[in-house]
Amino acid sequence: MGKTLMIIGAGVEQVPAYEAAKRRGLTIVGTDMNPDAPGFALADRKILVSTRDAESTCRKAVRFHQEHPLHGVMTIANDVPFTVALTAQTLGLPSISLDSARCVVDKVRMKQCFSASDVACPWFAEVESVEALRRHLQAKPGQSHVLKPVDGRGARGVLLLNEQIDLNWAFAESKRWGDSGRLILEEFIPGLQLSTESYILEGQCYTPAMAERNYSRLDEFRPNIIEDGGTIPPPIDDATRVAVNDLILRGATALGITAGIVKGDIVIAESGRPLIIELAARLSGGWFATHQIPAASGVSLVDAVISFALGEPISAAQLQPTRNRATAIRYWFPPAGTIQSIEGEEKLQTTPGLLKYDFFRKVGEVQPEIRMHPDRFGFVIVEGDNREEALSNVAQALACVTVRIQ
Repeated sequence: MGKTLMIIGAGVEQVPAYEAAKRRGLTIVGTDMNPDAPGFALADRKILVSTRDAESTCRKAVRFHQEHPLHGVMTIANDVPFTVALTAQTLGLPSISLDSARCVVDKVRMKQCFSASDVACPWFAEVESVEALRRHLQAKPGQSHVLKPVDGRGARGVLLLNEQIDLNWAFAESKRWGDSGRLILEEFIPGLQLSTESYILEGQCYTPAMAERNYSRLDEFRPNIIEDGGTIPPPIDDATRVAVNDLILRGATALGITAGIVKGDIVIAESGRPLIIELAARLSGGWFATHQIPAASGVSLVDAVISFALGEPISAAQLQPTRNRATAIRYWFPPAGTIQSIEGEEKLQTTPGLLKYDFFRKVGEVQPEIRMHPDRFGFVIVEGDNREEALSNVAQALACVTVRIQ
């Protein structure tokens, strides 16, 4: 009999994992709390459970496994590494350790691991009250800081602080977006920010592509920190690439991750020194791993993650780029209000290098004020022969669409 793979989450960004598993002839068990989740259309069996409820997912997986053995558990674009690890470990299947999974979902614990192993990261402190927050800021006048939930996701409650901000509001606003209510304060390091997607294999770190994170709208949405996509390749030299790759490997080792995928958020300080903002033990969302990286490098990290989950061998050759192209993703940010019309989609479809686009809302629906990543209206991804062509193509694509708001 063939192998059966459980994919945690069946949302639109998990669909590429279902498609890749189908291509490999696997039996797919999908999990999601939404019975109409799009991934279920590709699943052979489905289990209704919240992806963030690790214990319930594990119990239901054990019951399923008793009747129909599972051979692997995985996710992509879903910040639930503990759900994956607990389920896999309980079933005796490959995964990162439970301790590593706890580290990557707790930003304070993560940074403590980095500090203990001398892995470069911005200064940080857990803050338990407005008074403590105020003391930390007063100790570093003139320095910008970022306040965020220790277990947040999707830029929810991530705030860029300065001397003018109302700290009582900021503390309450950030606190309400985390599951635990715990907050972390970090020094904001000016500089180029990178998204990385790496695979740790036999003591080596393979990073087939890095992207420059676009924060050109930082002042527009302040104090909220909203990313406007990214561009492969970033404007860095080979020495910086090597330094970033080495830093990711040391960061993963500090978290106890010796094999598997590691997603990195990195900042290159003005001195040229790279620092880790965060690491995640999963493939990223935003179509970075599923669309941008394959188009730019030819590497399918989704297939690598499937192989890891199933305990199948992965070769270094699978992780080495076979092409050298550029890609870019950008988002639309219309003002808040009711959407009256969405114009220019037919023209958008003729954009040179178009890979993928989507609108998250329809005519008649409400476009919210931009405070976090899910508030963005839609995205477009393009490719090009080089960085300049990709940037030109994505600017042309953005200009095609007009969203009229009442």
